Amino acid sequence: MILSLPLLLPACSAVGPRTTDGPGADGSGYLAFESRSLLAAPTDGDAGLLQGRIEAGSAEQVLRYNASYSLQSDALIQSLAADEYSNGSVPAELGRQSLRQELKLELPAALGAPVQIDVHNQQDLRWSFNGEARSDSQRAQLQWKPDFLALDLHWAPPRDVTVSGQALDCHLQANLRLSSLPMIEDSDLALDVSGQTCRIHAPARGVVGLAARSEALAWRWGRVLDNRLRLQRVSPEWQDFGLPAVEPAYELGLKQTLSRSGWQLGLDMAWRQVDQATVPEPVSTPARWAMNVMLSRDLGWVGLTARWLHANDPLWFVPLASPVERERLSLLLDFSKWLAQVLPDLDGKMSASLEHIEDARGVDDNQVKWNVQLTW
Repeated sequence: MILSLPLLLPACSAVGPRTTDGPGADGSGYLAFESRSLLAAPTDGDAGLLQGRIEAGSAEQVLRYNASYSLQSDALIQSLAADEYSNGSVPAELGRQSLRQELKLELPAALGAPVQIDVHNQQDLRWSFNGEARSDSQRAQLQWKPDFLALDLHWAPPRDVTVSGQALDCHLQANLRLSSLPMIEDSDLALDVSGQTCRIHAPARGVVGLAARSEALAWRWGRVLDNRLRLQRVSPEWQDFGLPAVEPAYELGLKQTLSRSGWQLGLDMAWRQVDQATVPEPVSTPARWAMNVMLSRDLGWVGLTARWLHANDPLWFVPLASPVERERLSLLLDFSKWLAQVLPDLDGKMSASLEHIEDARGVDDNQVKWNVQLTW
């Protein structure tokens, strides 16, 4: 590739910007095309070799398609121009290319709202002396939002990665929301019905590639005090692990949030039912009740946050997962605003915390931490 690039660059530099735009001959659609080489028309701070795009669609925007392509090399072009290879300097990245495509379809209106379909695909490729790295991204979405109703279908291929703070990595999701109920004026009620097809990827907990289905019903109400009552059913596919099928796991939960006079209050409590038929003897029995309580206040130069977590396990429906801590009680004082006032020329953070932790074996641990970070 290194030998072919000097031959490629003069060819690229001969290509100037080209653009065509306009509707079809019969007025039924449009087509736009643009290509350019930044070597022919250099721009400061842009090391693109080739760029192009194409857009097409119907006159009434029922169907739209657009695609873009780019070929870039930041460090390589600069090194070749400055002849830095003679000094032994080697760029970490030789180049990269990206191809992005998007298709939008808007179907005729039903109940006063059109049905919108969006399909997206992106492929990226990076070259270096160590080889090449590829990344792909695909997704498809269907939306329909008439009055008092919102339907959303979303698809993306399984990633099989650990998602921070989430137990399920869902590649197929469906959500139906009934909001602003017409029979009640000025209603703030909303009903959500959702279904998901997911995979569980938690190597640290001993669970990898376990398929699961989730269905949930959530009732929301309240303005000053925001309330959400939910009922969720999760059905792991135990057959994939060579285990017999068991009953689904259930959770009945209530989540409330309140903001008043500078105070922030959050409460999330749940009752859970899990079939223990597949649980080996050494694994601890999951708790029936779970609690997450948070209270915070901005006191000017100091931020105060208190939290109590009980049986806060995102994999509560997988008894085979390795157990986590049972309880955590913490108090955090954030002095970052005060530090910024005292040292305005530095970017810093400072906090103090006190924590009481009970691990999965019931052993207590108390910790006092003082954290200071300064950047200059």
